[in-house]
Parts: sequence; C-alpha cells; structure tokens
Amino acid sequence: MRRLRASTLRLASAMALAAVLLSSGRAAANVTFFDDNGWSIYTTGLIAAHYQLTTGDGDPSSLNPQGGVLLGGKFLTSQVQTAGSGAPTVTLSRLRSGFVGTQIGFGVNRRINDQVHVESLMAVNLEDISSDRGQSPSKGVDFREAWASLVTPYGSLKFGRMFSIFGSASAEVVLIAYRFALGNPCTLSSSVIGCGSVGAGPLYAGFDAQMRYISPRLGGFQLQVAVVDPTRSQTDYLLTPVPRIDAELNYDHTFGATRLRLIGQGISDQPEKQDATMKKLNVWGVMGAGIVDVAGLTVAGGGWTGAGIGTHVPLETEDPTFPIAFDGTGETRLFRGFFGNVAYDYQGTALAVGGGALFVRPTADDKTTNAYSILAQNQEFHVVLSHKMDTIVFTAEYMRWTSKWHYSEIQNMNFGGVGVNYFW
Repeated sequence: MRRLRASTLRLASAMALAAVLLSSGRAAANVTFFDDNGWSIYTTGLIAAHYQLTTGDGDPSSLNPQGGVLLGGKFLTSQVQTAGSGAPTVTLSRLRSGFVGTQIGFGVNRRINDQVHVESLMAVNLEDISSDRGQSPSKGVDFREAWASLVTPYGSLKFGRMFSIFGSASAEVVLIAYRFALGNPCTLSSSVIGCGSVGAGPLYAGFDAQMRYISPRLGGFQLQVAVVDPTRSQTDYLLTPVPRIDAELNYDHTFGATRLRLIGQGISDQPEKQDATMKKLNVWGVMGAGIVDVAGLTVAGGGWTGAGIGTHVPLETEDPTFPIAFDGTGETRLFRGFFGNVAYDYQGTALAVGGGALFVRPTADDKTTNAYSILAQNQEFHVVLSHKMDTIVFTAEYMRWTSKWHYSEIQNMNFGGVGVNYFW
C-alpha cells in the first residue's frame, strides 16, 4: 500500500486527506490586510511541529509459500527497523509536520457588485520540517492550490487546481480529530506531512485541475459537479480519452442548537491502456458521510466502496510493478472502507476518539498468481487531545494501526506524540 517510489513521495507526504485549504476554511482565520474599492487581499496559514514515537512490527518481507509477493500495507520500515535473526521491529523518534502541514496561502477577492464577486486562493505547502543534516538543505515545496471562483446568486464557477470532491467527505470526518494533529506518517523513514487516519477507511481526495459548478443552497441541499483532469496510473494505463467526473450532493441545516450535515459523493474515471489492446480501467466509487454538532459534541462517520480506488487515493499505484488498484490482467480490485470520530470540545479543550477500517477483495487472478498475498485490511483506533490557546494549539495523541494480508502476515504499529501549532 505504501511502497511509494520517489515520483509519488510528494503525494504520500500530502496524504493529509484534508490538506491545505479544505482546512483553510476550518483551521485558519483568513486575515485580511487590504480592503479597498472592491478589492481585498488576505492570508491564511499554519506552522506545526510534532514529536512522534513509533513502535511496532517491521514491514513483512517474506514471500508466502505459494510464491506471491506481499503487496500493500507497508510503511517502508526497512531503513529504520532492527536487524538480526528475529522478526524485525521498529522504535523510532522523529519530528514531523502535522496532518495539515506547514502551509501558507494568499487570496485576492474582487467585489463586482452586490450580488457577484470573485474569490481566489494560492496555497503553498512545505513537505517536511526535518533538519536534513548532511543532505540537501532544500525542502520539497508543493504548490497545493491555485483557483478562482465566480460567485453569483445562481451558483459558483470554481476553476483551477483545488481539493477534489470524491474523498473530501471523509476529510470532513478526519479533521474532527486531526485538524491540528498528525496520525500515521505514511512513510516512516521520511519526516513528511502526516496522513491522519487515511488508509484505514478515510481516503485522500487529492488536488487536481478542474472546473466545478457549485449550486446555491436550496432547502439545505447543494449540488457540486466537477470535470477533473483524469487520474492516470503509473504503469501503462496512461491514455485519458474522457475526463474524470466527480459529483456531490450535500445537506446542511441547523435545527435549534443542532447542526446536521449529510454528504454523498461519486467518481467515474476510465484511463486506457497504451498498447494494442486499448483496455480500459473502469474506476468508480461512492462515499457517504454524516456529521452532527450539538453543544460542543460532534459525532461523525461514513463509508465508501468502489473499484480501482486503492487504499489512499483514486487509482492508487504505489508501486508500478505491483499496483494495488488493479491486478496484472487489468481487472480492478474492489475496496470498501468505514470511518468515524466522536469529539467533545469544552472551552477550547477537545477530546476526539475514533477509528476506521479498510477492506480489499482479491480478484480471480489474485487467487491464482498472487496467492492471496495482497493486503486484506487496515484498521486503526486513535485518541487525540488538544487545547487551544488563542492561535496556538497543543496536541497529544495515540494511534494503534494493524495491517493484515490475505495469506497470514499481520503488522501492528503504535504511533504516539505531542505537537504544537500556530494558525492564522
């Protein structure tokens, strides 16, 4: 699952399913420093550092007796696990970026008239905060978002690079616990942005070039439809004859002191093989989530299913030799996931408890050639405690993560840590 090559490390580091500025509206204050003659300029950002102690089992590395290579579910622990004749283990201390990660954004808004205005955002993310002594001093920089939105009484046209629709419903739930926390780090040997609980139920929607229509909210309901730059695999499914389509129908209404949000999402993508067969991958998925807020208590959960999605992102190909989204014959694997969080906030001190699980169903070819050596499931449980002091947030957290393969391998990992965040 996380056998990420260098070309996909940036994506892994950003698995912060919620990412920069889905979080901008929630983890930022949007400080306006210019407002004159219909123009306004604002900034938003977050600086974070988290100490994390990781303990548990090293990645399984053996071949099963039937010859299949273990596929998916790995944290790339080979660089940090113990050596010796026994089963490898990991004990690792690192300073890492948080789930949202160190980021800064700027926007220029324009009021055309009383009913029409333009919003925009350019957001940049720093991928890690490690010292890199003895290595290159430069840091990976991800220009995460660059979009504008024409807002009218008849809806909004949003265009550019932005957080995508499918998967963002799980981001709404993940942010309840990991708005200022870390979670699992995607890859152990790199001090990259944390992934929260993505990979064990929640998905990372990712940032894509797109044109999106957002309808006005009527009776609590809102529709979003986007034409998205197609997702391609890293193998030979490179042709994209049709665009990817994302869609969402959501409901948001307040009943007295209770706010209810319901979200339904879907995705369709058909990358085509770049050879004489021109075979298509039929990638599809549906996701639903619900969130209830009342008197400081938040209860949220959801689930999804789909073909060719992967464990983290749509059409995940963490290793081109052994892609998790589809098998060697081009048949997409089926995935399903569940996730949830319960949190209570009392005067700036919040406790969140939650968990999730992801399941992978092998294809007919898997049962023959891979001998059930692919990932069967990921599951996790977490507790996050945070305290907000004006624009500073302190966090303490623990996560228990278990990966299981269809043959017999099991990996148990523990992630604990403390962190501090400054946001504006």
